[in-house]
This record gives sequence, structure tokens and C-alpha cells, in this order.
Amino acid sequence: LTSDAQPLDVPVFTGEGVLRWIPENGSFGGMSSAQAAKEIVKAAVERGVGKHAVNYRLRDWLLSRQRYWGAPVPIIHCPSCGAVPVPECDLPVQLPSGIELSGRGGSPLAKATEWVNCKCPKCSGAAKRDTDTLDTFVDSSWYFLRYTDPHNARQPFDALRASAAMPVDIYIGGVEHAILHLLYSRFISKFLWQTKSFGYQAVESLGTVSEAVKDAIRRRESGRALNGEPFKRLLTQGMVHGLTYKDPSNGRFLKPDEVTMDQDSGELRIKLTNEVPSKSYEKMSKSKYNGVDPNETVDKFGADATRLHMLYLAPPQDTLEWDTQSIVGMQRWINRVGRLVDSACETPPTQSVEQALDSRLQWNKEARETYRQTNIAIQRATESLTGTFAFNTAIAALIELSNYLGSVNDCKHPTFAYGLMCLIKMLSPMAPSVGEELWEIVRVSGYLRAAVSNYTAQDGADSTSVFAERWPKVDETALKQQNVTIVVQINGKVRFRLEGVEADQSQTDLLQEASKHAQAKKWLFDSSSGKQINIRKVIHVPNKILNIIV
Repeated sequence: LTSDAQPLDVPVFTGEGVLRWIPENGSFGGMSSAQAAKEIVKAAVERGVGKHAVNYRLRDWLLSRQRYWGAPVPIIHCPSCGAVPVPECDLPVQLPSGIELSGRGGSPLAKATEWVNCKCPKCSGAAKRDTDTLDTFVDSSWYFLRYTDPHNARQPFDALRASAAMPVDIYIGGVEHAILHLLYSRFISKFLWQTKSFGYQAVESLGTVSEAVKDAIRRRESGRALNGEPFKRLLTQGMVHGLTYKDPSNGRFLKPDEVTMDQDSGELRIKLTNEVPSKSYEKMSKSKYNGVDPNETVDKFGADATRLHMLYLAPPQDTLEWDTQSIVGMQRWINRVGRLVDSACETPPTQSVEQALDSRLQWNKEARETYRQTNIAIQRATESLTGTFAFNTAIAALIELSNYLGSVNDCKHPTFAYGLMCLIKMLSPMAPSVGEELWEIVRVSGYLRAAVSNYTAQDGADSTSVFAERWPKVDETALKQQNVTIVVQINGKVRFRLEGVEADQSQTDLLQEASKHAQAKKWLFDSSSGKQINIRKVIHVPNKILNIIV
């Protein structure tokens, strides 16, 4: 809001991230999206202004369909007994053959009189089968349970096997599945859990299971409020949109070869009419002529550059606007990393990383910062690849690390070697060919043996692949900054900076530091009396900003 309480016309960021350290975010600043969402709702509950809520929109008409394909609803309708389940020995109900599919007049099964007319399982009187079929989502809503016991001929799945394996670690699907398949899966899974088909309640009643196994399953489910939830985590991937051209006069989609670049104006023109085509990014489709042949892209730019480009353009859950031309940016970055490795191999480290860690108190400022920047990259890349799945953030962290390593003066220091090896390892899952090539260079040149004491690959000396290496671990002690620069604002305007002050200082200590600064006389003291101006309020963003309101 502006000072006169008018809303500002600014875009709202709706993706995953971290709340900024700004006064408007209050105590939620610095939290991740997931953590902040929980804390905000918690605060709303405590203040009595909100509460947790779960909304379901499952309707029976989403379940049954008037069509031929699908599993027949296993119910028999009897005039005397009502709706009677088909006996278990007669399951599954087989679809009749030779059905005419006309697309008119209700369910095709209703016309299969020989199949429809049957006897009631209870009274043996004349009855009719249900002619609705279950939507195909119903069949695919419990297959993950069947995966736990795929060869069981007597049951859909064994309770103990399913209980030991559930829940599924991650569910990946298109956004359209979040409404249909995901809802069905959760409904069916919760129903089966509550009816003790799987879960610790089901295992408790099994006399053949040891108490140790029961206790292990009970501990796994306790405290997590699973209640039959089938999936630990949901990831809905977005769509890939391609650049699309249309004829503005009739809305017809244009093929790429129907458009040309005007040499004089630099504008795109329709070849036949010389009009300027309308451009937009739309879902890739043959009918829109906006698809991209991956083979052509790989042949031109390489598989790794293409893959990095795809992962970097957007998080997997967002819409990706494909731009072939910008792949060259990833090509250049790969080349920069290659040159960095080649250059480093000419000047191997003076001692191993392990030896250097033992004497880290003697490190100079650049070495400490190199080690810190490496661990920041490890932390960001690890969280991105295992937590948020925001691969673009992981690549951004690696780009920042490579840029920093390119600015280091003492390339012989072991911290540089450690940063370089970590960069190659973390790059490899997303650019495997490049990763293997770079790892071979540092191995064959002897750089690796100089950097790592008694180096052997993790699965034996004969394995030379980078994928035989362990993923780098974060050294939490290295993440803390020793010295920071504090921006000092007076009434919201930047007036001077406190350079190289000790990190994590309190607001009171920083005010004292600020009052001693050469610029303080101009902004914090009265020019005539020399007395300090009355401070009305102080807004402190730790390690970043000190805003003094006078």
C-alpha cells in the first residue's frame, strides 16, 4: 500500500522461494515458502482470525460413466432386494463383446440385453446388472499398492507388504491429474487404510507378524498424521510452450517457413501478405506448428547444453517458454567451466584438501571466502535437487560458484581445488557427458591426486566415473560470514555504509558503530548544537540494513 492506503499495481510472486528480510514480512522473513505457510496459519489460529481447512470436491458422477470402456460397476439391481454386490467368486465382471458403439442413447452396455439380464445373488429372482462403468482413473488410483505385491493371485495386495512400503515417496504428474487422479488416489487409499487393508492398524491384527515388525511400522506412521495418505510429496510439472505465429487477419496458425525477417526494418513479416504476424507462446502442438525437434537441437548445441537449458528456463512446476536461441548461453557457460578446469590442472594445489582443513585457522580471507562460497553452492544445489526440485536454482548456484572460482587469485590453495571438484560433481547429474569429461581431465592430469589424499573412487580403484563419487556434504560452520557490509539508511534513503563490520551484531551495537562513522555528523547530529538528533525508530535487517528514522 502507498502512504494514502492505495494498492500498488505490482505483480505477485506465486512460486516457491524464501521470504525476504523486509519489515512487511515481520517474523516470517527468511523462511521458506513451505515453512512460512505453516507459521502464518499457526499465527492466524492463535489470533483467532483463521484456521486450517481441507476442501474435497469428489462427486459420484466423476466416478461412473455411461460408456463401454472401463470396469463395470459390480452391482446387481433386484426389484426385491435392491442393490446387491456381485459375489466375490464372480469378480471381476467381464465386459460383453460385440457391442455397437454409436455414441448416442446412453450407455452402450444397456443395449446388451443378454449381459444386462441376470439373476439376483440373494433371491435368484430376475435382476439387471448396473450398466455404468468406472472411470479409468479408478483403476489407476491404487496400482501403487499393487506394485508392493504384484504376483498375489488371492488378494489385491498383502497388508504387511503394502504397510511396509507405503507411502509413495513422490507423486509426479501433470496439473490436470491434481484434480482427478490425485483426488481418486487419496480417497481410495484413505478408504483402504481406514478399513484396515493396510497400515499399522491392519498389521496389528496379524498374528503371524513379529512385534518388532509391528513396532517398526507403527513408529513409521506415528507422529506424521498420514491417515492413509498415499503420497509423501506432490510435484506437478508445467507445460512447454513454443513460439507461435498467427495471421492477424484470420487467426490461422503459420508455419515457421511462412514467416521471414524484413531486412530493412528487422521485423518479422508474413511472406505472402507482408503483414506483421501476431506472436505468442502456446502449448506445443502439431496443428500450431510450434513444436521443436529435439534431435536438431542436440545436433546443433549438444545434449548437455540442451538439457541444462531446459532445466534452467523454469522450475519443473512452471510453464516453460521455449527459446532455442538462448541455449548458446549454456554452451558458453560449459566452455567457461572447461577453461577453468584446464587452467587449474596447470597449477595443482600445494597440499591436499584434508591437510588444509586441519589448518583452516591460518587461512587468509580469500581462502575462507572460497570455502564459504563452495558450501553455499552445495547447500543450495542439494536442497534444489532433493527438496524443492527447482533445478534452475541448482544451476544458478553452480553458475555463481563457477563465476566466483574464476575470480580467485590463489588457484593453488586447496580451497580452490575443493570448490572445483564440488562444481564438477554437482554439475554431472544435469550434464553427465561434460561432467565425466571434466572429471577425467582432473583425474588423468594428476590434479585429483594432488587435491585428495590417497584418492580412490568410492566403489573401488578401478572405477573412474564421477558417478562413483559421493555427493558433497555441507559444512555448516563454513556458511557463516565473518564480516559484512551494512547499508545505513536515514529515513529510508541510503546515506553511507559500514564496511567490514563483524557479522550478527545487535541493533544497539550497530547504532554505536553508525554514530562513529564520518558521515554520521551530517545525518545524525544537529549542525548548530552538535547534539544527536532524536531517533524515532530503527528498522534492522540483520547483516544487511540499518534504517534509522529521525
